[in-house]
Amino acid sequence: MLKVLNISQVRFLALLAKAARMESDALLGNVPEKDFAEPKPSRGDHDTLASLGLEGLPVGTSQRDFLKAAINRLPGAALYELYALMRVGQGDLSAKTFERGLSEAESRNMAELVAIIVENPDLHDQLVKALYECRLET
Repeated sequence: MLKVLNISQVRFLALLAKAARMESDALLGNVPEKDFAEPKPSRGDHDTLASLGLEGLPVGTSQRDFLKAAINRLPGAALYELYALMRVGQGDLSAKTFERGLSEAESRNMAELVAIIVENPDLHDQLVKALYECRLET
C-alpha cells in the first residue's frame, strides 16, 4: 500500500499535526467548532477559520509552520500517499479504495495538496485512524 512513505514518517507528521492543532486551539481559546455558529457542510471545504478572518497562525516558528515544512520536504509520491491516507481517515475512502485516493491526489497540483493537508485541523486523528483502517499500525 505505502511505497514511498513509511509508517514512522506518518506518525511523525501526525504528531506535528497534533501540536499545530493544540497551538491553534490555544490561540482561539479552545472554542469548540460547533460554537462558531455556522453549520458544517457535509461536503466541500470545512475551513471555519477563514470565515472569521483567521486564515492561519502568525508567520514565524509556529507548529503549523513546522508541519508545513515537513510536508513540503516530502517527494511527490509520498505526498500523494499522505493525501490518500488522510482521505481514508476522513472516511471518504477505504483501504480497498486507497489507489483511488492516489489518483485523486495526482490530479491536483502540489501546492494545493500541501494546503489541503496543512489546513486540515483533524489531520492527526485522521492519520492515526487511517493507519488502523489500513492495518499499517504495528
